Amino acid sequence: MIWKVRTVAAILVVTGAGCALDPAEREYMEALRGEETGMSRQMQIAHIDGAIALAPGRAQYWETRGIYHIDLQEFGAAIADLDRAIALRDRPYLRFLRGLAFCQSGQFVRGLENLEAAVAAEPANTQFYRGRGLARVEVGLAEAALADGEHLVQMESHVGTSFYVRGKARAALGRHKEAIADFTEAIRLHPELVYPRIARSESYTRVGDSRRAVEDRAAADRTIRDNWFCTPCTDPFRY
Repeated sequence: MIWKVRTVAAILVVTGAGCALDPAEREYMEALRGEETGMSRQMQIAHIDGAIALAPGRAQYWETRGIYHIDLQEFGAAIADLDRAIALRDRPYLRFLRGLAFCQSGQFVRGLENLEAAVAAEPANTQFYRGRGLARVEVGLAEAALADGEHLVQMESHVGTSFYVRGKARAALGRHKEAIADFTEAIRLHPELVYPRIARSESYTRVGDSRRAVEDRAAADRTIRDNWFCTPCTDPFRY
């Protein structure tokens, strides 16, 4: 949702500029308009390729192509593009995106390094704590992950992923009954999300409630079938 709003805003900024756009920017804007016209990600990337060939020093082109590669689960290509964007114009959000991409590719230590940098540079940005908390769980820093989860619940108690992060940290600490309560709240707030159900199933298994564990796993499978197109529903590291 955040990315779509930014995309539409970028299009509106140049509305009426028409002939003032140089060839690189025209290619770039054509890629962004693809959000509204149903263009495939591959076609959008082709336009960004053209923009980069014409103006390789513009960081936003590399950032956008990196995001499109993430959408296609091409994480190596995404990380390479985000490397270039950061080299051209470093920003905390780029560190956040690169950190998530590293985590999505299973490189959790490198992901955490980037997410730590994002939080340090912009500590008021709550979304950065979600990625950092989950990465901390993956590298065994459960107590630190719990601190991120507590912060998220305090700052954004209306967001299901806040409870998911705290639940994952509690589960990693063996506090599965508390984790189940957090995953239940995450599901209540965002029933379309699959990963809280999977996590709750695992915690139910740990507390010996095999019936509820099986029910949650079946519900997760149904949700995947009903929302097969919704990658953010299944990937907790999605931007």
